[in-house]
Amino acid sequence: MSTRRYSAVLLFGMPGSGKGTQGQLLGKLQGVFHLSTGEIFRSLVDDSDDGHLVSDCIRRGQLVADHLTIEIWKHWLDAHIESGDFRPEEQILLLDGIPRTVRQCELLKDHVNVLQVIYLSVSDTEPIIQRLRQRALIEGRADDADESVIRNRFEVYARETTPILNFYPPALVREIDPMGTPAEVLKRILEPLIPVIATVRGSAGEFGGDEITPDVAE
Repeated sequence: MSTRRYSAVLLFGMPGSGKGTQGQLLGKLQGVFHLSTGEIFRSLVDDSDDGHLVSDCIRRGQLVADHLTIEIWKHWLDAHIESGDFRPEEQILLLDGIPRTVRQCELLKDHVNVLQVIYLSVSDTEPIIQRLRQRALIEGRADDADESVIRNRFEVYARETTPILNFYPPALVREIDPMGTPAEVLKRILEPLIPVIATVRGSAGEFGGDEITPDVAE
């Protein structure tokens, strides 16, 4: 198994801040490969040992154990490399939903080189609660339907996940307002992100982001 460290950008924010929406949009960029740990976890079958452990944590609004998270994530990353979906020589890895603890940051250092942290910073959680409950109706996500579970996830995020912002150098953290239309938020993210992608790929001329427009983001 490869021990290579891949160039990565971390999409960071509390549950409901819009990481999934922005990750999907950014994943359409020619120089970006979006890998969502949440989507990986939700795809696991409950009758497997890992799937049972993960689904139980999600239902209770708790975090999956650090080593198990990294193990599952790395397995999927290797599979995407083998299939050719992720091409490290051409693409930057967009991390979504990982790391979620400082310990995960430490474990990830063997696998990725984080070049930037896109921090979707939320000042008022009440609109986020409504956003999550609406998502539960649309996507059928049980972890978003129960407000007590949502608030517990917020508490876990504040206690376990926000210290990640102190793990990375302040110069790498770019704070983004996540409120507004997807197109508006996308535009804010692209401003600091495009130079990072261009640097990794060698020159700005190699970066092909024209396929994402505000119309798509809406």
